[in-house]
Amino acid sequence: MPPVVGPPATFTAKKAHILKELTSPLRDSSPKGGPDVQILPLLNLINSHPLLVTTSSCAGRVAIYAEGIRTAKSARLVDGEGGDATIDARGGSVGGKGGGGRWIYVSHDEPIGTIETGSWSDLLFDSIHITTEDSVNNDDLCSRRYVHFKFEPMILHVLCANSEIANKLLGIALAAGFRESGYNGNILAIRCSLRIDAPVGYLSTSGDSVVPLVDDNYLKTLMQMSIERFIENRRRTVRFFEGVKKSFNLGDVEERLETKEERRIRKREEGLRKQRDILGKTVETRIETVENSIEPESA
Repeated sequence: MPPVVGPPATFTAKKAHILKELTSPLRDSSPKGGPDVQILPLLNLINSHPLLVTTSSCAGRVAIYAEGIRTAKSARLVDGEGGDATIDARGGSVGGKGGGGRWIYVSHDEPIGTIETGSWSDLLFDSIHITTEDSVNNDDLCSRRYVHFKFEPMILHVLCANSEIANKLLGIALAAGFRESGYNGNILAIRCSLRIDAPVGYLSTSGDSVVPLVDDNYLKTLMQMSIERFIENRRRTVRFFEGVKKSFNLGDVEERLETKEERRIRKREEGLRKQRDILGKTVETRIETVENSIEPESA
C-alpha cells in the first residue's frame, strides 16, 4: 500500500494564515462582515480536510444594490465572481469597494410567510427614501445609478493542495448541481446559474432616495422567484455537503447543515429579538420625551 502523502508545508502554512484571517472581522469585506451561518457547517467540513481550505463564501442571498458613480460613458458592465456586477472603467464601479456603490437590503434567508401589512417596497427599501420625482435628465440614461434586485446562489472558493484533490472536489460540485464550477490554478470556484439581476429603480441625483421603475406587484414576483431559487439552492448545497462528507470519508466530523425547522426557529428568535430592541428604543424615547416635557419647579 503506497504511503499517504501529506500536504506540502507551503500549503499548510497558507491554510493556517487563511483560516486566521477568515476568523477576523477586520479582514472580511462582505456586507455582513463574516461567514454566513447557513453554510458554516459546510465550511468547517471542507476545512477539516488537510488538503483543502475555503478562501471566500456566500450561502446565497437576495439583495437590493445601488450602483456606484459612473465616471466614463464607455463603462462596461461585467459579472463579478460572486454574481455582483462591476464596471470595467476608470474609477467607476458597481461593486461595494469603490465608486459609492452600496447594499440597500441583504438577506441570506428567504422570507417566511407573506407580508401582512405594508408592501415589498417597504421591506426592500426600508433603509432609503422612495421618491417619484425624477430629477435625472431622461436623455442622459448613462449617468443613472441603477438600483438592482439580485438573487445570488451559493458561491464558494476553495484552495486545493494539488490538482488531484481539486478535480475530485470539482466532480462532487458538478454532481450536486453547481455546473458552473471550475478552477484556475489550485483555486476551485463552486457556483451555479440560479441568479436574478433586474433593475428596479435608480438613485436620485443626490443619491439619498430611489426612483422606482417597477410597481410592488413586480417586486412581489421577483421575491417569489427568489424563494424558489433559495429552496433549490439549499437542495444543491445539501447534496454538495453530503457528497463531500462521503467522498472524502469525513463521517467522523460532527457537522451538518441547518434543517428547515431549525431555520424556522432561528428566524423566529431573530424576529423576536428585533421586536424587543425596537420596543426598548421606543420606551426609551417616550421616557425621554416625558422627562423633557416636565418643567422644573421654580424655587
